[in-house]
Amino acid sequence: MSTTTFTPAGRRRLRRIGQGTVALLAAGALAAGCSSSADTGGATGTAESVDGYRVGLVNQQGDDGDPVRGGTLVTGTQLLVNSLDPVATGARGGSGGEALALVYDVLMQYDVESGEFSPKLADTLEANDDYTEWTLTLRDGVKFSDGTDLDADAVVASIERYNAGNGNGASLWNSSVDETVAVDDTTVKFSLSLPWQRFPSMLALGHGMIVAPSAGDGEDFTPIGAGPFTHESFNPGEEHVFVANPDYFDGEPYLDQITMVAMNGPQANLESLQSGQLDIAYIRGLGSAIHTAIDEGYPGLVGVLNAGGAELINNRDERPGNDVRVRQAIAHAIDPDLIDERVEEGQGLPGSELFGKTSTWHTDEAGPDFDPDKARELLDEAKADGYDGTLGYVVLNEPKDFAIGQTVSTLLEAVGFEVDLQPQASATDLLGKVYADHDFDLAHAGIGLYESIIDLGLESTTFSTSPSNIVGYSDEQMDELILELQQATDDEAPGIISQIQQRWNETVPSAVVSAMPSVFAWQHSVHGVQTTATDILLYDKVWIED
Repeated sequence: MSTTTFTPAGRRRLRRIGQGTVALLAAGALAAGCSSSADTGGATGTAESVDGYRVGLVNQQGDDGDPVRGGTLVTGTQLLVNSLDPVATGARGGSGGEALALVYDVLMQYDVESGEFSPKLADTLEANDDYTEWTLTLRDGVKFSDGTDLDADAVVASIERYNAGNGNGASLWNSSVDETVAVDDTTVKFSLSLPWQRFPSMLALGHGMIVAPSAGDGEDFTPIGAGPFTHESFNPGEEHVFVANPDYFDGEPYLDQITMVAMNGPQANLESLQSGQLDIAYIRGLGSAIHTAIDEGYPGLVGVLNAGGAELINNRDERPGNDVRVRQAIAHAIDPDLIDERVEEGQGLPGSELFGKTSTWHTDEAGPDFDPDKARELLDEAKADGYDGTLGYVVLNEPKDFAIGQTVSTLLEAVGFEVDLQPQASATDLLGKVYADHDFDLAHAGIGLYESIIDLGLESTTFSTSPSNIVGYSDEQMDELILELQQATDDEAPGIISQIQQRWNETVPSAVVSAMPSVFAWQHSVHGVQTTATDILLYDKVWIED
């Protein structure tokens, strides 16, 4: 048995295995998937700056000094989630992940700088030689905030509850994990139906946020976990308040309280940081605001969500996008660089590929190219077979998204589409129309492929049977490639990602227009911030300088 984890291409290294450290084993231990070749291109993983963005920690303060106890940390988020049940709220940075991690912590933690997963609530996570069986050992003495033990039975029960509730990633888990068994009080064994080297990533998000059995005792769900804070109060649309858990396994947090507040977009978050109203600000998707925070020297975490900006194409029957020629025409009609110039003043990360240049999973296989002549040709073919050329295009009526909608509409109309732009008054309206009702032909949103969870990202958005496949795309060859990627080692993964990009270009599930940059920026007085998967920040060791 050996303790293992995933380290992205371009940052992989071997470490001596021991408690608290998870290392990438030698390449070739898995005989699955396709190897990278000169034909498909290899990963060009980088930690260098790309278009002014360097993923990872920036402007760090150096020696933090001696921690100070007490105080309240105020952080501005993208949104305040209504539920702290991991089943109902996806664990993602800036949109609920921090709140969930405060209450539940995580079994496994991701380090964005090294690209490694290591045990947190867990003590060890070990795999057999072919990565089809994983054994998790829990730390001794960890308790939920209600005083009960976080033992193996609680882990199994929480994971079963999560899957029964169809939490984010449940589809991938259910198709990959045959059995989850409590071997004894501190040991859980996961038996997989296929080799999976990056399985630890699943225990860093919803599956690894263990809910106490007592959380479901009343009529309403109560957020009870083993995290460093407990939930104190919630004022919808205004704030979540959390207070320190004095019995946290790794010692009582330095902070007394954390208050999460909802802000009105990235520029408002930046200005509140600059004025001192916020200790930590989440600034997402607005290049000028992100660059300002970095250039002004604020410490922070820069993240890039691959394929974070995209034109979602409804592939379902009775929709124009059911015809692959229409989808291809849309992709060839769109110029990501023009969108970036008009909307971001050239400060974004334009591109039509799934994994952009900032990604350690970036390959030499390009996305669909801007080719209006080809777009017209494909559209004319579809019209000759009866398509009338109309598209209902859903966008959020917010300055940046609406500007993207106008630019995309102009590009589509230039090749012969007739676009009905349908602005939505709120994000809630857009989510309902696109994600719940699927009432759209085209919609500006995002696909979203995080560096730390590529298997989950591609399966949930693209696999034919995934409940999170919003556009209704179905392709047997793509399904096979996604399964190959899941079983591949990190050395084999780039070649398969290149093949996935090739198949994407041929079938065009949707049209990627950009990666989505973000930064969590904090005051120089804030110390001890840690990171985990999907750019979630962990606050159990945070303290504020006097």
